[in-house]
Amino acid sequence: MTAGGDVMKNFFELTKPARYTGGEFNSVTKNFDVTPCRIALALPDVYEVGMSNLGLAILYSILNRRADTLCERVYAPWIDAEKILREENLPLFALESQRPVREFDFLGFSLQYEMIYTNVLNMLDLAKIPLHSAQRVDEPFIIGGGPCVYNVEPVADFFDFFIVGEAEEVFGEVVEKFIAWKNSGKVGGRKNFLKELLNVRGIYVPSFYEPLYSGEKFLGMKTLEGAPPKILKRVVKDFDATPTVEKPVVPFMEIVHDRAMLELFRGCSRGCRFCQAGMTYRPVRERKEETLRAMARRLIDSSGWDEISLTSLSSADYSCLSRLIDDLQNDFRNEKVSFSLPSLRIDSFSIELAEKVQAVRKSGLTFAPEAGTQRLRDVINKNVTEENLLTACEAAFAKGWRAVKLYFMLGLPTETDDDIAGIADLAKKVANLKRGVKVTISVSCFVPKPWTPFQWVAQISAAEFERRQNFLKSLITNRAITYNWHNAKLSVLEGVLARGDRRLSAVIEAAWQGGAKFDGWSDLFKPDVWAAAFESCGIDPKNFSERERDFWEPLPWEHTSPGVDKNFLLAEWEKSQAGETTRDCRRTSCTGCGVCMNLGAKIIRNEELGIRNDKTNLIPHSSLLIPNCKYRAQIRKGAEIAVLSHLDYMNVFMRALIRSKLPAAWSEGFNPHLKVSFATALAVGVTSDCEYVDFELTAPIAETEVLRRLNAQLPKGAELIRVKKLSGKAKPVMSLAEMSRYEVRLPFEEKFFDAAQIAVKNFNAAAEIKFTRITPKKTRELELKKYLAEPVEITLAGGELLIKFGIRITAEGSIKPSEVLKILREQFDFPAEVSTAKINRTKLLLKR
Repeated sequence: MTAGGDVMKNFFELTKPARYTGGEFNSVTKNFDVTPCRIALALPDVYEVGMSNLGLAILYSILNRRADTLCERVYAPWIDAEKILREENLPLFALESQRPVREFDFLGFSLQYEMIYTNVLNMLDLAKIPLHSAQRVDEPFIIGGGPCVYNVEPVADFFDFFIVGEAEEVFGEVVEKFIAWKNSGKVGGRKNFLKELLNVRGIYVPSFYEPLYSGEKFLGMKTLEGAPPKILKRVVKDFDATPTVEKPVVPFMEIVHDRAMLELFRGCSRGCRFCQAGMTYRPVRERKEETLRAMARRLIDSSGWDEISLTSLSSADYSCLSRLIDDLQNDFRNEKVSFSLPSLRIDSFSIELAEKVQAVRKSGLTFAPEAGTQRLRDVINKNVTEENLLTACEAAFAKGWRAVKLYFMLGLPTETDDDIAGIADLAKKVANLKRGVKVTISVSCFVPKPWTPFQWVAQISAAEFERRQNFLKSLITNRAITYNWHNAKLSVLEGVLARGDRRLSAVIEAAWQGGAKFDGWSDLFKPDVWAAAFESCGIDPKNFSERERDFWEPLPWEHTSPGVDKNFLLAEWEKSQAGETTRDCRRTSCTGCGVCMNLGAKIIRNEELGIRNDKTNLIPHSSLLIPNCKYRAQIRKGAEIAVLSHLDYMNVFMRALIRSKLPAAWSEGFNPHLKVSFATALAVGVTSDCEYVDFELTAPIAETEVLRRLNAQLPKGAELIRVKKLSGKAKPVMSLAEMSRYEVRLPFEEKFFDAAQIAVKNFNAAAEIKFTRITPKKTRELELKKYLAEPVEITLAGGELLIKFGIRITAEGSIKPSEVLKILREQFDFPAEVSTAKINRTKLLLKR
């Protein structure tokens, strides 16, 4: 059974139908019925967010390399798609096979952020899977992983088990135990399989742990049936050798991080006291430079992206970063590949490094001072100074940068109004460094997180957050400064869920039943619904957010451990109150966090990997002044990708051109782009036998070879029919498009054919037909007959009506075939529903 096709029949109701088609380049489809273990990986947010998650991409790649396993993807459907699923009683489906998610063996959710918990429940409900683990019988095992696993108690009732730590280290063992259990005839049922997982390090099975309470107070966890009292995270010890993404799935549509991601290292030891990731991802483990260069080459060759993000928690801390970037620029010197860093370290910033990562595309700089005064930066162990920031910005402005973004937090422990005023003062000093620069300050609300030195502190109230936000706003008078801030109520709820216990499961379920979902989207967040949920469950959220914990009281998350010692966190808290900082253990001695000892791992830097110590000499970019060779291709756009927008379709072709390794020509300047142009845009949902595209190569290649190499890189639904080399004087194809011929097919009953003929006759006879085109940006009055190049013709055969007509393409624009059909229906009483008709462009005529 498949469900995706039924949803896509209603694509015209969807804002971004490419979210649900599947079939992207490098996506993996296996035989569902014969593969022993079937896994669906989910990120409970929309496609463009989920597809940007590197962790899921790694798991997808690793699991699909196994012959005994298939892995598919599923994301939270947007509101319009959910409406169709519910109205048509269709189950949530995975992208690759379009199978209902409930038919899989496992459904794994990546929990990146507490505010997606209601989306988890919504997806389970759409999948027709019981919300509670205790209610499931033959449904998939529901797995949780990701950053939130270091306190999953608020959602523990909804999951069968969690993977604590780095999942690529664990998942293979889970698969092997599942197949063995399945081959045994599933002896002992679900409970027996879950009990087997207790023997796998890094697996937390909530049903074998019973929380104990006294009134509102959490007393601790009671273990059942031999469950271990503490689950230590699993960690990849040899990060350089661990498998990673070989062939990333290339989305049809633009996603949040629309680029290749190269993970330089894992972990961070900077020790920022507010940062959960900095504590839970330890220890630091770097990859060798040669490993990264080989990975970068495979990523670009297999994806067609033209940008690589050098990603890690603090990428600028990679020990050989400058030399690595030099090597990468040499490796891709003729391919216009750019390299980006998520942010730059203020204390290690250099103009040379900034210019390297923006050598191809120049954009703004991003720094994170986090606090407005040195006193508060010392409290949070942010080892940067005002002088560091001003020196970095001044140097950047002198070299031509004109924009900088600065990240701060409000509500940090010990913060005063003087610290808040320091944010405005620091932003003003940056803005005053040079006339004409733009400074954006983005100010988030501090949320205390488990397994940090601030896990015991009280979070300030939403009202106090808002007072501080308004106070800061009143201090910003410089028009060069833009001030952005976060929703205070949303951040307080995040704080409640981050440090809550299992009693919050009922609150989350009640909020979801009340309509809460996509809570992380500020325009969809419903604080009143959440307030009602807490009230209905008899739970005071302030008990979890505004209450300061005692240092030695049991905490609901202490049984799922990242390996950091509690005594280390307590010592860091005490140092914060004294304004003392702690240095990075990569550059000094061990700070005693306990991770290396508890996990049997160690910090690995390039020095320990025996890396060369020479300097790379940059090889100049080839710039021979040889005229480019122009080509024109005819492309078929099939039903598989008909829902792609014109821009997405162009990206499909351009990425295929890069993957083909043909010598593609690029424009010059700060933001180079491929020299590619399409004749005309095709409406969403329309297929075509005749699309034309012009492109340029830097060297002559035989037409047959161009055709072969491009077709090998195009996804299903896109096919080059022919390629022709053009003379240097050939006009651009977009200036030659003259007329489109269309064929429309739809089911039709013969008894209505006479009425259809009358409608068409009247339509063709009309001298003038006016209609209104309404778009999000404007409303226009158009005269349809001005654009109708050939009259409408209809024929009936085998219960299907065939409609033919031609549309003129002019310098002033054109009309869509769907508009012709709509007017035929609404103004001339055409006796058929035309909104779901199959439309195909059969010919695109070019001027001679």
